[in-house]
Amino acid sequence: MSHNHDNFSVVISEPKDAVIEISGTIDAETIEKHRKKVIEGVAKEADVPGFRKGHAPKDIIEKQVDQNHVLEDAAEEALSETYPHILHMHSIVPMSAPRVTIVKLALGNPLEFKITVAVAPKVKLPNYKKIAKEIKSKEKTVEVTESDVEQVIKELQELRKDEKGTIPELNEEFVKTLGNFESVEDFRTKLKENIKKEKELDTSRENFEALVKKLISESEITLPLPMVDDEIYASLNRLTKDLEKHKMSLEDYFKNIKKTEEEFIKAKRESIEEQLKTKFIIQEIAKEEKITPDEEQIEAEIKQAMMHYPNLNPEDFKSYIEETLTNEKTLRWLEKAEF
Repeated sequence: MSHNHDNFSVVISEPKDAVIEISGTIDAETIEKHRKKVIEGVAKEADVPGFRKGHAPKDIIEKQVDQNHVLEDAAEEALSETYPHILHMHSIVPMSAPRVTIVKLALGNPLEFKITVAVAPKVKLPNYKKIAKEIKSKEKTVEVTESDVEQVIKELQELRKDEKGTIPELNEEFVKTLGNFESVEDFRTKLKENIKKEKELDTSRENFEALVKKLISESEITLPLPMVDDEIYASLNRLTKDLEKHKMSLEDYFKNIKKTEEEFIKAKRESIEEQLKTKFIIQEIAKEEKITPDEEQIEAEIKQAMMHYPNLNPEDFKSYIEETLTNEKTLRWLEKAEF
C-alpha cells in the first residue's frame, strides 16, 4: 500500500509473520524545521565566550555544533512526530516497539526511513467447542474422604507439638487455638469444606491448563518475533530492578537458580509465547462468539482503580479493563462448556 500525505509518504507492506514494514520519506522542509528547533535548543544552553548564556547568535552556534548530530536529532524528532500519524491514518495497532532504520539522511534532502513493527497475528481456530466439551467430560468429581480430613488434622497436630515433642489431643481447647470453631465437630465440618474448595480449585486449574494446552496445539498462529523479544526484554528489565532493591545482580541471581542466562531466557521465551498465544486465541474466540463484558462491570472496575490511582487516564484504562474482562468471560464460557 502506497500513501502520500502533506509532508510524508509511506509504503506499507503486507504482514509477514505478523510483522509489517513501513518504508517512507519525510520532506526536506519538515526536516529543516526540526533541524532549526534542535539548533534553538542547543543555543539556549550554549556557553559562548563574549555572550550571555543562551544569547549567542545562531550563525555562531551553527558553526560550533556537529552538523551530523544535529541532523540525526532532527530526523529522530521528525520520526517521533510522524510515526503516531502513520499508525492513526492506517489503523495500525502496534504490538511491539518500532525498529527504525534511517536509509538516507542529508542536509537539504528528504529523510528516507524504514520501520518494522509487529501487528496482531492471524489466528486459525480449531473446533474450540469440541475441545472444551472433551475437557469438561474428563473432569474429575471432587470427593473428600475421612482419610483426607485425618491427614490434615495430623499435620496440624504435628505443627503444634510442644518442646518435648508431645502432640496435642484433638479436643475443643485445641481446635479453638486454630480459629473460631465452636466444637471439634464444627472444626471437622469446616475443615472438610476447605479441603473440598482446595480440591475444586486444583481441578479447575488442571482443566484450565489442559484446555489452554489443547487450544494452543490445535490452533494455527505465528507470533511476531519483535513482540516476543520486547516482552522478554521488559521482563528482564523488571527482574533487574527488583534485584537492585535487594543489592543483587542478574549474574548472582542466575547462579542462585542454577541456570545460565541462555537457559533462563529460553524458558522465559517459552512461557511468554504460551501467554501470548493464549491471549490471541481467547480474543479470537471472543470475537467469533461476540462475547463482551457488561458496561456496569467496566465502570465499576474503572471507579475502583481511580480510587487507588487518581491520575489514571480512564479512557486508556478502559481498553485494558475491557480486554481483561472479555478474556475472563470467554474462559469461563469455555470452562463451563454449556453449548
